[in-house]
Amino acid sequence: MDRRRQGAVDQMELLGVEMSASVSSVDRDRGRQPLDRRKQGVLDPESNVQLLSGESSDSGIGHFDPVHGPRRRGSRHKVGWRLACLMLLGFISVTSTILSIVSIITLERDRVLYPPAVRERMVSKIAFGSCTAYDYSPQPVWVHGVIPSEPDAWIWLGDMAYMDEPRVNCAALPSHPHCNCTSDWLHQAPYSCMAGDVDHALSRMQAQLSNPDYAQFLAYMCPGHRAKGLHPPTGTDPTICPRPIFGTYDDHDYSWDNGNKRLPRKDDVKQIFLDAIGESSTSPRRNRGRGIEWKYTLNKGHPNKEVDVFLLDERYNRDTLPCHIRRTYCEQVLSSYPHHPRRAWCNDFLHGGELGKGSCCIKDDHIYYGWCMQESNKKKSLYKEACDPRSHQFGTRSLIVDSKGNLVEATGSELLDGRDESSFCDVLGREQRLWLEESITKSTAPLKLVVSSSVLLGDLQPQMCDWNNEGTSSTCMCSGDDWECYKPAQLQLLHLLSTAPGCVVVLTGDYHYSDIRVLKPKQQVYSKYYEDVQLSYPLFQVMASGLTTSTGANFSCDDSRRDTTGMREGGPCSFVRGPSFGMIEVNWKEADPVIRLQVRDGKTGLVRLESNLTMSSCSQA
Repeated sequence: MDRRRQGAVDQMELLGVEMSASVSSVDRDRGRQPLDRRKQGVLDPESNVQLLSGESSDSGIGHFDPVHGPRRRGSRHKVGWRLACLMLLGFISVTSTILSIVSIITLERDRVLYPPAVRERMVSKIAFGSCTAYDYSPQPVWVHGVIPSEPDAWIWLGDMAYMDEPRVNCAALPSHPHCNCTSDWLHQAPYSCMAGDVDHALSRMQAQLSNPDYAQFLAYMCPGHRAKGLHPPTGTDPTICPRPIFGTYDDHDYSWDNGNKRLPRKDDVKQIFLDAIGESSTSPRRNRGRGIEWKYTLNKGHPNKEVDVFLLDERYNRDTLPCHIRRTYCEQVLSSYPHHPRRAWCNDFLHGGELGKGSCCIKDDHIYYGWCMQESNKKKSLYKEACDPRSHQFGTRSLIVDSKGNLVEATGSELLDGRDESSFCDVLGREQRLWLEESITKSTAPLKLVVSSSVLLGDLQPQMCDWNNEGTSSTCMCSGDDWECYKPAQLQLLHLLSTAPGCVVVLTGDYHYSDIRVLKPKQQVYSKYYEDVQLSYPLFQVMASGLTTSTGANFSCDDSRRDTTGMREGGPCSFVRGPSFGMIEVNWKEADPVIRLQVRDGKTGLVRLESNLTMSSCSQA
């Protein structure tokens, strides 16, 4: 989601950035080779140790006969000179041998510093964050904030790199090809001209991996990875990264601002992201035709101390925005604003798409806010499946409203792309939802982290539809990219999380500021928004967004950022402006471990916000 237009200045400059030859080319059909996994030389550049290369040549200083000794070729002082030279050669040989031994020790130093017992040490501090920078500016958050906080693991929440952003300052160079394009449903001048361009996305990710501050972070989490010819390192291999790195993408590292399942070549784009976080080349997350959703378990094999991390993919199978979310806005744009930058997008939204009837998702209008609202349908057999997000049957089949107004199961040509779809406008897609429900229900980990790149508990008050103040007077009830826009899908996920065993905490980013929100049991203030989600313990959401001054701006507490529902424990304006990241700390030695949810300052690593809950408070009745 792109919120920089309000008061923020794009400081991107046209840079002659030399990208390291760290990324192999894209193989369109057979997948992508990992980024920069070629050998980096014999030694880790951090070791500052260099091998001396020997020479095999006649130096002209004489010859040595092993039987008769040195041959005489002149005066006595020449013999002495030859002996001195031989001694020097011996010294060089010994020195070379010593340096060779040192180099071997250097190559293996992480095996000494991080023996198996330490590699498998308990993870008690989990750092996370999102949204690096639009431009190529420094990222001191890694050196001054994250590393001093000594995390045991790092989770990317999205926008690791802004792969759809131009490489130039469009305000200064508006005619540049990166800024000057014909607008359509995918591209929009000046800031989205490069959306979906795989080669451009690749170069932007290379720039992130070449950032010197981020390189220091990788060296801290995965010491010695360059010595092994691995850059970026294999983030979840404990022999490479004793402090693991993993995560999921959001819209900008999906290469399309507010992107959804319509993105061309999305399988190639996801490979770029998976390469960048060092996902194994054999990982099922790389398979074509599926998203990158996955579950990682930290502290595996330690009963009552495991942490299950559920990484959601909220782009690959995401439906387009529901029609009612932007219908009024787009009608106004098309009727009154002929030069509006979103005009082409609105025309496609209302009148485009494959069938020429609009690309917007009509399922919510037809079913959840249509068929389900009719009193006569509440006693019908499909009602729970179509209308009750608390039901396990909800969204399990593809349902449509036929020409007679009856709700029926979609079959044959009625199924888009021949695949089963949800009966509502979905974010995860049917297959991922069923996987998540089964996995989180069966999870025995006492702490479960659900990584949602889009904000689950978002801004609920009306706001201007145009963040960049382009003239329309329409107000919208959601940002255009968070779960609040997909209300049936949001309620279904909230009900699932509320019934999962153990403590569930949602991690999110995207908004370019950070805060902590919580839904508490029996709080009727939430009823009109979340339809009485039946919580048995507090459901926390920690939002960590804006790792740099480019994204983590000094926002004011205006209508779009003020909490009007009481979800922020510190008050309606208790959010962190400027660079920041998140941290979860658990002291596993306590009889009843306290889970400390934190937002930390990106410049100092100090805690700016904190909320706590205990493991025992999450026990189901």
